[in-house]
Amino acid sequence: MASNGDGPIRLLSEGEEARLLKDIAESLNEANDVSSAMSAILPRLSQVLGLKTAWAFRYDPQRATFVEVGASGLPPALSANNAEALRSSWCECQDRMVKGHLDTAVNIVRCSRLRDAIGDKQGLKYHASIPLKMNGRPLGILNVAASGAQVFTRPALDLLRAIGFHVAVTIDRAALMADMKRRNQQLESLGLVARELTGISDRTQLLQQAINVFAAHMGFEGVGLFEGSTLLCEVVNSEPGEVEYSYRKQEDALLPPAERKILADACSALSVPIPHYPYEIRVEARNMAAFGPIDEEILNAFAWYLTTWLEQTLLHRQALDAARWAERRQLAADLHDSVSQHLFSAQLIARTLRQRSASHPTETLAERLESVLQTSRQEMRRLIQALRPDSAPLTLELRHRLIRLHSVLGSRLSWNLAEVDWQLPGPVTDAVLRIIDEALQNAMKHAPQAAIRVILRAGESIIVVRVIDQGPGFNPSNVKSGYGLNTMRDRAQAAGLRFRLTSQARKGTKVTIVIPKEVANHH
Repeated sequence: MASNGDGPIRLLSEGEEARLLKDIAESLNEANDVSSAMSAILPRLSQVLGLKTAWAFRYDPQRATFVEVGASGLPPALSANNAEALRSSWCECQDRMVKGHLDTAVNIVRCSRLRDAIGDKQGLKYHASIPLKMNGRPLGILNVAASGAQVFTRPALDLLRAIGFHVAVTIDRAALMADMKRRNQQLESLGLVARELTGISDRTQLLQQAINVFAAHMGFEGVGLFEGSTLLCEVVNSEPGEVEYSYRKQEDALLPPAERKILADACSALSVPIPHYPYEIRVEARNMAAFGPIDEEILNAFAWYLTTWLEQTLLHRQALDAARWAERRQLAADLHDSVSQHLFSAQLIARTLRQRSASHPTETLAERLESVLQTSRQEMRRLIQALRPDSAPLTLELRHRLIRLHSVLGSRLSWNLAEVDWQLPGPVTDAVLRIIDEALQNAMKHAPQAAIRVILRAGESIIVVRVIDQGPGFNPSNVKSGYGLNTMRDRAQAAGLRFRLTSQARKGTKVTIVIPKEVANHH
């Protein structure tokens, strides 16, 4: 509605306008994307204004990018190649919105896209641009095209402004629906990833295959698995994803060089840790602000899946190790009970033969027999000792303990355990585990609500194990050593380990055990 000084000028009567807006609102209520919204309003605009072409853009202010296009009644010059002319490159109305100059309810412009398009334009030259906003938040632009600007009278623009409010609600709902659809698609793809990785028992193969399958199903441009700063494996899609035209300069959008770890031209990145393991999954994209809460949710879900699969490979390895140890123990027992005993008997016979034949010519032969049998027994003992393992690997035993304790403490307990290649003697492994048990008990007793973390790091010459709690802490110099603390120190000293306890009021407590490599060699 407008006024010429003598009263309002109307395109329609109040009743007609109310019925039209009600009809448009009801039609838009059934639209779930921008295209269906345009299809819903265009017949009404054609009836009232004679307009036959309209299109709309959904705007993402975080990226300075128009991420969705919907159109109806486009001329061939704009509709060719899936409306490519609307989906790429610069245009005046979009540029005005990004710069904050499309601030009036309706702007009439000579359309830059129609001007530059090649082909049949059906005489269209101008469009009215209606900024679509909700609570001051820019959502997109509605464009209605005509052959001349004269069609956009004041009453027509007032009507378009009123329609724009309804379209803005539809655009906002379309954005929510697009996010929901994308989330459902990603969850479905994550299920496919899970099925393809089931049954892989080798850790190295699992990690590589997990990255390959995840990248293939989820459509990320760059996916990598890191251990600290080391890239373990990566997948870079040979075909870039759909590149959106952004009104920010590409050089301003690029991540700093140090943060472009997978894609040389990455503008966005998202990383999440793999729980309980020293790994991190990272995705990168060439578009700005390409990752949102849904991507983070999916990435975290995949990280927990990967933890589960890694645990399965560990259980598989444990089962193989258990079978191997049982077989070795049985073999060692059989050798001890049969061959070793027979050799010992032969040695006794040879010794008796020599004693009874002191002056007999066979004395030299008997001595040689006894010597060979003695050597055989020594070799057999070494073989039996080699076949009988001292203990299970430290990392394996410690992980078993922590998994059991995690069922009680839940998320309060976390760990990061490196694999240990050394075969520690049984007494050393037992001492370390008992010290850790005591440290965990102390943490649960004195810091009942605090987070507890266990870390195992293996170097070339030492293994370091730490139990850290975020509890109230204390001043060690003001506290008399109790039985538990003395026991931990005594166990460490007896096993040749280095033990250290550090604590500070309100800053938690840390128990550190250092296992020198010579301890393993000495035992």
